[in-house]
Amino acid sequence: MQADDSQAYVVTNKDDDDPILEYKNIETGHLAIDPAWVGRIPFLKATNSELVAHSLHKIEEMRGKGARQSPQSAQIILPFDPYRYSWLRLRKIPKKVAQSSFINLPDGAGMLWLSKMQYQPLPELVSVIRYSLSLIRLAQAMNYTIFFVGSRDEVLEKLMVNLRRSFPTLRIVGRHSGKLKGANRERVFEALRKTEPHIIFLGLGYDNGVRWIHDHRDKLSNCLIINMAGALDILAGVRKKAPDSVATNGYTWLWRVFNRPWRWHRIFLVFYMLIETIWLRLFRDPDDLKGAEPAAKVKKQKTKAS
Repeated sequence: MQADDSQAYVVTNKDDDDPILEYKNIETGHLAIDPAWVGRIPFLKATNSELVAHSLHKIEEMRGKGARQSPQSAQIILPFDPYRYSWLRLRKIPKKVAQSSFINLPDGAGMLWLSKMQYQPLPELVSVIRYSLSLIRLAQAMNYTIFFVGSRDEVLEKLMVNLRRSFPTLRIVGRHSGKLKGANRERVFEALRKTEPHIIFLGLGYDNGVRWIHDHRDKLSNCLIINMAGALDILAGVRKKAPDSVATNGYTWLWRVFNRPWRWHRIFLVFYMLIETIWLRLFRDPDDLKGAEPAAKVKKQKTKAS
């Protein structure tokens, strides 16, 4: 791997246990029944292992008998840290994408605090890299197919080398850089339609990834789409990763802000989130914080309908 070797992310397949048996034995049917609504965005009250198992069960459901006759829309996985949470909630279309996502990952320090302040505590932080590597390990065991979209060609090449070293039988059926304008856009969709991957890893950057999902999710079916933001570069070893002590505690997003001072405006969004959360805690009814819409608005709509 390239870049700063002391800081490069090491892709490993260190668990020798049977991942199929490990995840198939985890019951996840209850997770979607009572999600934690944090800022009108649903999060499943689950650990990393439970979310990976939930993803496995969903893929089996989508690819089971009769799947071609009644295909399901692509299922979306979005990671959240305090900045992404604040950015997305202030934009109508991205917020709708998050509200209809299959899984929203609490991937950053502050998300657990947010959930507790809104009376919807989440069990743990779930890093998108940790979740994705667990899913890749499972994909190798289950013979699932994977497609990568995003980043640069040289980054994808290094990523392929790393993955094949650790997951030699992983079925990577395609890859394409983030240059998706003009003919490239149709070329990507043609490749996706032909290969029908089980999992699509999207590395277009967080904002562009959300917009791409909104524009194209209905054109894809029976697959998972994971918005990796810039994590593909980290897995490829070309982007310096946060120190282990910072990453372990979920402060990677804050570390990046300080290492990229031209993104200082993100701090203001996070401050807005803090003030809003404290205000909600002090002045709003806990029941009114649940659901995609305020309880009073839902009640009003039901009254009009009747």
